[in-house]
Amino acid sequence: MAGPVGHGRVSSARQVIAAGGVYHGGLLKATSGGAATVDVYDGHGTDGELIDSFSVAASTPERHFMERGLVIIRGLYVDLGSNVSAFDAYYAPEDPPPMWPPVP
Repeated sequence: MAGPVGHGRVSSARQVIAAGGVYHGGLLKATSGGAATVDVYDGHGTDGELIDSFSVAASTPERHFMERGLVIIRGLYVDLGSNVSAFDAYYAPEDPPPMWPPVP
């Protein structure tokens, strides 16, 4: 089992973490104005490798969580579509804390 992971609110399309970090998933909530989408890439933009995708109806949340996560090779880039109320990315930074509890 992995230890605790961090999370951060993403409010615009941008690179969220640097190469070497671990992506664990995210939470998307759409506005009441319509469906929302978010695409997550390993790269510096939308030309990177698509590693996760969210699509929800108006006012609906969707959560993805990967216990072991994916190691980011080039950087984690999040592309927000329209009608995104909130998107939080779950990740461990480049230098993750030691496993808790420690493995003997």
